[in-house]
Amino acid sequence: MTDSWEMFAGALQEESAALARVHESAQKLTEALVRSPANEILAAERALDGARRAYQTLSAKRRGMQARGFGKMTLRQVCGYAPRRLAPALNQRLYELTTFSIGLRITANNNKALIAGGLDRLMKVTSALQKAANEGPKTYRRRGFVPPPTNSVLLSSRA
Repeated sequence: MTDSWEMFAGALQEESAALARVHESAQKLTEALVRSPANEILAAERALDGARRAYQTLSAKRRGMQARGFGKMTLRQVCGYAPRRLAPALNQRLYELTTFSIGLRITANNNKALIAGGLDRLMKVTSALQKAANEGPKTYRRRGFVPPPTNSVLLSSRA
């Protein structure tokens, strides 16, 4: 198989577009985690996984071409070595990959925080339910009778 600069530039462009789709899917997952029911969250997660697999395939293709043609050179070094007519396009794709990967890392950390916050809230609600179910009505104290608690499970937003 003969790799050319044009093929490498095309592979890099495909990889950049795929990473943009992963980033977009991750943002849709964030929106789903904040506002949507479970089935929409699962659909957004499946879309993100599909976009991630497509990106990994295209990235492996580009990295294979890069390794065959340039050995252990970094992508930045390869873009610097590119012919003058392709250098601006390759540097633009390098910039896109860098920007999207940083944005994706931030979005993934936000999604993890949303999930952890949801799990924490679930643990607090479960704990409040268990406490309400296990506390028996205490109707007599030393100083007189006290009305039994209602064992309400309504929680404030701080729970």
